[in-house]
Amino acid sequence: MVNFFSTPGNGGEKSLVIMFWGFIHLQYMIKEKNEFRLYTDHLSSRCIHYYESGSKVYFSTLTSSITDAVSEIDICDKWIRTSLSMDLAYCFLFDGLTPFEGIKILPYGTGIVVKKNERGIEVEKVRYYDPLSKIKENKKYDDEKCKEGFRTTFFKCVRDAIRTDGDCGILLSGGLDSTAVGSVAAKYLEKENKNLYSYTSVPLKKYVDENGRTNGYKIEDESKDVMMFCNHFPNIKPEFLSCDGENCLTHVDELCDYLELPFKSLINYVWLRDSFIMARKQGVKVILSGAYGNDTISFGYMENTLARLIKGFHFIEAYKQFMTFTKKEGIIKKRYFKRFLKEFISSFRKQEVIFDERGYKKEYLNKYDIESEWDKLFRGMTGNIRTRDAYQNSVFATGILQLTGIVNTKDGLYYGVVMRDPSMDKRMLELCLSLPYKCFAWNGVERRLVREYLKDFVPDEIRLNTRFRGRQSADAVFRLDLYGVKKVKKLSELVSDSLGKYYDLNLVKAEIDEPNDEDNIDWKAKIVSFGVFLSKYSAKKEGD
Repeated sequence: MVNFFSTPGNGGEKSLVIMFWGFIHLQYMIKEKNEFRLYTDHLSSRCIHYYESGSKVYFSTLTSSITDAVSEIDICDKWIRTSLSMDLAYCFLFDGLTPFEGIKILPYGTGIVVKKNERGIEVEKVRYYDPLSKIKENKKYDDEKCKEGFRTTFFKCVRDAIRTDGDCGILLSGGLDSTAVGSVAAKYLEKENKNLYSYTSVPLKKYVDENGRTNGYKIEDESKDVMMFCNHFPNIKPEFLSCDGENCLTHVDELCDYLELPFKSLINYVWLRDSFIMARKQGVKVILSGAYGNDTISFGYMENTLARLIKGFHFIEAYKQFMTFTKKEGIIKKRYFKRFLKEFISSFRKQEVIFDERGYKKEYLNKYDIESEWDKLFRGMTGNIRTRDAYQNSVFATGILQLTGIVNTKDGLYYGVVMRDPSMDKRMLELCLSLPYKCFAWNGVERRLVREYLKDFVPDEIRLNTRFRGRQSADAVFRLDLYGVKKVKKLSELVSDSLGKYYDLNLVKAEIDEPNDEDNIDWKAKIVSFGVFLSKYSAKKEGD
């Protein structure tokens, strides 16, 4: 046993989830070089944490394995303040920072080299994968070659994702991303005489009866579209989950416990949890999704193409594209031009970062550089227009990859399934960075990678739908009003005193008891989630 690293665990599940990357190099490095190396994968799709203490380095998939072994670890004030500052799901704004002080997480494509010396240990971070510095946009546009490259890559990503000795499932909506993944996966599985089990969120019947299936251009009940899609693929076996009796706060304790962080995306978790449980019962070992598709396979807005053309002084082509698009979509030209012009002008201005206005204490924003980091994240993004740098940074967004890796890893461990997203495959991300911008929106067609390049796979009813978009968990407010929270009469009873360090508690309690609506439900979920997490950790520390 060497004295400069440690792999803590409480036995059972925790001992099983210790990452094995370190062990690959362990025996040789320890004996020959007195050196230890630990890596995460290219996209940090399987999370790995580490903690330095004296002459030891602890590493584990679960942070609780480390906090159980090192009792003095405290909450990371910088991480908590940063995450609370906005209601967005984004919470890993600073590379490597976690909710626990000193426990670091390896960002995508990185590792650490631990060396022992006379002073103890030395830890050096190394990056072995840096796509943003190497991959450039191919400006020579050949549509057939782009199409061939996309199809070849996407098919490989899907084919590799369905490998398992069990069955496959998919989180399916009526949108382009999941249907693109599902259509290709179903074809491959059909050749193996295997089914694809799909799981779709549907609103409560009472909600649909009162509000209807659609709201404006949003489809709030996607069951009809999903069934229409599944009819094209006989081996897809659909399940529709209404999650009766549940709302966004029903399982918040459980979620914060096994994810080991205060989770802000509670609204969609209602049906995701039920999907995982049902999948496991059906013998499904791999669950597919297209969750990352908005930045890869279904990225592409005409506003972005027009902006690129104008900035490149291709005014005649910009006019042609404008006319083709508005005619094809039946859009009023004057109205669309005004909207585009407003976005285009705004793209030259610094975007205002709006922080939580409901009692959040902002005095630490500058101390921790929180405001400047949020500004960097949003820079170059205006509506549907993104600069090239902004698009690159959104495809390889460290914080999103970090959060996705944690959630997928720990959901998988907790429910006994493996999460795979072909639209987030390393090969797909690299390809999208190299494709010319005309591949994404051109000749009147937005989101072209799916709508044009996969026209023989994705059914026309889905592929050609440009009028309506699905809205999952549309009944979130309705559910919270209908079911409430057990054991409390008012939500203010759920506001933990531990939040007083970050908020004006009187204001928070008054705000959280305001009627539930679309504008405050994410904020309420955030407040409850962080309160639960902080209270759990405080109770654990007191128990120690």
